[in-house]
Amino acid sequence: MRSMMAFAALLLTMTACTQVPQWTLFYYPDAEPGAAEALQHQGELDQHISGYYQELEQCLAKGAGMVKLSQTGSGSYLCGERCQRNEAGELKCQRLETRVSQ
Repeated sequence: MRSMMAFAALLLTMTACTQVPQWTLFYYPDAEPGAAEALQHQGELDQHISGYYQELEQCLAKGAGMVKLSQTGSGSYLCGERCQRNEAGELKCQRLETRVSQ
């Protein structure tokens, strides 16, 4: 009985570590601040993936930090929720978010 409880606890711990991230960060290092929304309509989102996050705020904070730390002083980002490939192989997200004042 004791070993069964230990196994159940181990199983719960392992499943907690394998959660699928909800948010994908898309970073455009050479774009003007705020330009990412226009760029995402040109496709090829998957070439600009810079990380995966559980929470929107984590994703937005990382994107803002990357812009702030850029060598060129430029850069733009978007955070996509539950991004997946469609039948045509294109990466599509349920919604895209960015901070109003990048």
